[in-house]
Amino acid sequence: MTSRRGTLIEDGAREILRMHGYSVLVVPPGFSKKNPPAHLVASRPSGETRFIRIRKFSKLPSTVDMVKQKCGLDLVQLRKHIARHIGEAGNHYEIWIYSVSYGFRCFEVLRDSIHEIPKLSLHGPVVSRAGGVA
Repeated sequence: MTSRRGTLIEDGAREILRMHGYSVLVVPPGFSKKNPPAHLVASRPSGETRFIRIRKFSKLPSTVDMVKQKCGLDLVQLRKHIARHIGEAGNHYEIWIYSVSYGFRCFEVLRDSIHEIPKLSLHGPVVSRAGGVA
């Protein structure tokens, strides 16, 4: 996100996370080397914590290669934090890319790779009774 005040996009992400059982904290503006460069911290009682950095790109399709190219500084900062907290199970470091055309696309940052993670539905967890494939 080029501006920290992208509150509508941030609110949308918070709402999606809350619908999936996360409690969400908004990280205030500013950067501390002790914390990952996250806009949101989502956690569940089970101990799972997601540190989420939100970026906005107008019409670019979000791919792993695009994240590597456009979010280089975020990747460096997240990986430094991962290296310092290597033994902490349950922490996930993510970059969520928002575009008007594609909505949110989510990518998990690991020590040596990035992969796309399944999109959280705006309608919450849905179980199909028919068992068919859409």
